[in-house]
Amino acid sequence: MPPYNARGEENGTKRHRAVLIGVEHYTGSRNDLPAVTTNLRLMREALTAEGTGVIDPEDLVVIPEQDGPAVTVDPLRVSAELRNARDQVTGLLVVYFAGHGIVRPDGSDLNLMFTDSRVTRDRRHPFVDTLSWRDDVMPDLRNSRADWVVVILDCCFAGNALWAFSPAAGQNFALLTAAEPGVEIPPGDPRTGTEFTAALHRLLTTGEGQPVTFTRIVTGIRREMAALKAVDGHPWIPDELRHGDDVVLALPADVGPPPVVPSPPPPVPAPSGGRGAEHTGRRAWPAVTALLRRLLPVRRATRATAVVIAGVAALAGAGAWYLLGGSQSGGCASPLELRVLTDPDLLPTVQKAADAYPKRDGDGCRTVGINVYDVKATDAVAGFRSSSLWQEPPATCPASGDCLRPQRDIGAQPDIWIPAAGTAWQRATARGTSGGDASAGPAASAARSVVDLDRLGSVAYTPMVLGVPDTLALAQSLQTDDPLGAIVSGLEDAQPDTVEILRPDPEGTEGALLSTHALYASSGAGHASTVEQDMAQALRTVPSTARELMCTLADGTHNPLEDRAAVLVPEQTLALFNLSAGEPGRPDCATEALAHRVAHYPADVPMLDLPFVRVTWAGADRDADARTAAVEDFYDWLATDPAAQRCFTDDGFRGVQQQGAQKGRPAPPGEASVLRAEDNKAAVRELIPATGVGTDVSPSLGSTLSRYRGALGPGRVLYLLDDSTSMADKRVWDGTGGAKALVSRSMSSLGSRDAYGVRTAAVRKGEQAADLVTFGQHTRSDVQRAVAGAKAVGLDARFADAMHAALGTLREEPVEAEQPRLLVLVTDGEDFEGVTAKEQKELVTEAGRSPLVRIVTASLQDGACTPGRFGEQLAAASGGRCLDPAGDIAAELAAEVAKAGTGDAE
Repeated sequence: MPPYNARGEENGTKRHRAVLIGVEHYTGSRNDLPAVTTNLRLMREALTAEGTGVIDPEDLVVIPEQDGPAVTVDPLRVSAELRNARDQVTGLLVVYFAGHGIVRPDGSDLNLMFTDSRVTRDRRHPFVDTLSWRDDVMPDLRNSRADWVVVILDCCFAGNALWAFSPAAGQNFALLTAAEPGVEIPPGDPRTGTEFTAALHRLLTTGEGQPVTFTRIVTGIRREMAALKAVDGHPWIPDELRHGDDVVLALPADVGPPPVVPSPPPPVPAPSGGRGAEHTGRRAWPAVTALLRRLLPVRRATRATAVVIAGVAALAGAGAWYLLGGSQSGGCASPLELRVLTDPDLLPTVQKAADAYPKRDGDGCRTVGINVYDVKATDAVAGFRSSSLWQEPPATCPASGDCLRPQRDIGAQPDIWIPAAGTAWQRATARGTSGGDASAGPAASAARSVVDLDRLGSVAYTPMVLGVPDTLALAQSLQTDDPLGAIVSGLEDAQPDTVEILRPDPEGTEGALLSTHALYASSGAGHASTVEQDMAQALRTVPSTARELMCTLADGTHNPLEDRAAVLVPEQTLALFNLSAGEPGRPDCATEALAHRVAHYPADVPMLDLPFVRVTWAGADRDADARTAAVEDFYDWLATDPAAQRCFTDDGFRGVQQQGAQKGRPAPPGEASVLRAEDNKAAVRELIPATGVGTDVSPSLGSTLSRYRGALGPGRVLYLLDDSTSMADKRVWDGTGGAKALVSRSMSSLGSRDAYGVRTAAVRKGEQAADLVTFGQHTRSDVQRAVAGAKAVGLDARFADAMHAALGTLREEPVEAEQPRLLVLVTDGEDFEGVTAKEQKELVTEAGRSPLVRIVTASLQDGACTPGRFGEQLAAASGGRCLDPAGDIAAELAAEVAKAGTGDAE
């Protein structure tokens, strides 16, 4: 029989629904999944696309309803929506989930994880605030009244749901999983979504003249994913089970001939006192056709439809404004579109200014439309430095797909670029590779320049500041005119072991990159790896923007970090977050948990001067004169019009001086400025300090980026594996969750550029620890096979000697100064007792020496990580971790190794 079609005439009166669930934010040990927000957008588009979608927009249930890095998704809400769908849908029901998935040690009982989900030590009920596929989701859906149920799972271990696939007798039910049972999958790219959902979107929106059925999806998505690898290098093969014939999930793009709409008849004279005939006819016709699209949302043209359209169309030339209530607004011609690329820290304010731009004609129609979008600062510079790739993408990329494709990674060619600081413009226009962003591979280095970047002037200003909680004492003399290093040293001297220095991702915003440059210069050890590992220890996921960093601190889950973190952010961001509840401009995410902060102005961090850059492309001749005039008019308005300047000053920026000797320089804050609000009187300075005057740091920012990337890998990782008698006796050596599986799984982020090895610690007295895998560069699968074949021996582990030797290996020269180093101890903790007090003291002292080697202990039995015990002392001295069964050791250890490895980026 033909596939079930929700759009078929026989199913037109039935209720259809799609429930789309995406969990981006997690409060426990799980990392956030920023790609999920994009996944939900892709699925919405695919299922409701005009002409091809099988679900009407009003039949979509999206959880959560709003986007955001801290939005909570509650399993009770999800369960209620699934029950509603079970009881109410009589046609097609589609359920989609994207988020973390977790299973029991034996691989059974897939649980879908939500914001507050956690893992306990209760073996009977290990998962809290989750939904079990076997016990919760499948039982509800198997009782559905729907003709067809289709479930799509995009999560780790999604394939394990196939083991509990149990539709009712005669029920039409299909399950599509992102991978096979037992397979974990990468988290995806926040800009493009996960690989699985992005491929699904492509298949659903390119029907190629025939319906896209479930069986076609299965074949197509396996073909799309064939070249990719899942976690641990596992083949990435989506899986499925189906109970029933087949079901249509997207209609072909050309489902029928389009309605025949006759050309508008010649214009007729307008009524007395009205507008001219030509004007009326021109504006009425687009409005009528737009109205028809709203009144007749048909997918197939019928004779009746054609008659209605033809009849109504005849009104267009004969005073159709009567039908439209006399309104001319629907008939505005399409405005000239300007595309504005900006820094992520600036996006909200630039968008607000663009929306306020009053460029309209005498009829109230907008003549210039402005589309604002943002991209990581380093991506923008790399894109402009390799501008021809916008027009001619590279023919081939590495297997990982890691090559610069500006149309994909950035967006359409912009007409205007507003970076946060002139340093970005200087790097983008620098000749050769001194700009430091030629990191996009061979295709980028061979690209030509097809763009001119003309800096017209600044539209606003804001200095970078170190925002120090007002609960931390710091001499007022350090508030201005001192380098960042002096301010940080003064703060650390006044608050030993208390303060943490945080800043957003320097790849993401120019302000964070400028701060990082000064921060590395002020680092006592001079090592970027020390700075970055300290930050990673304080806050595991580095926020992308200054606002995201402040929102993360404000959410109250990092207590007491929000009260002791000094943050490197733009002054305007600090000023907004200082506002009291109820004050205009206070960010929605701000809470009382966040401490009030005082701005300290580093003299060696340049001002953010928000340059307006006109972008002109070679060969882009269409509307060139009009476009140039529109760009210059928009700049003049932004830089000089009081209404435009208020868009910036209301958000805490400093405006532009309009006259006098200081014309074009930062203006003092006006009476209505956020900077002069009561909450900021003691926190910010009205007179701008001399930050970064006379210094051009742009040539050295490339080196800063290289150091930052180097600090994140390639790394040096050495595993010291306890293979003693007790490991076998306590049954923590073999099997899922055992020591060998733990080591093997944690290697997912180690790649061919990393140096790593595995040593076994059980030896006779006086002997050296043996190499199971010699320290060096390897193919990960070879190492994992060697670990899987290791046997426990009838000897005690001798950690003291083994650790001294391991630290020596990791510190051997020659190595890059910024390389992260990690020593992983995997043990049951019993042989830690054999390390004498004197040996413990010596090892803790050695652990704190430079170059830093972070030590992470994974103890498979309780006790080693108790405060004051050896494992915890090593972690404190080295900036490492001590992991025990109270948490999810496997996930935590994998995250720690990922800080040193580069495999996921290859």
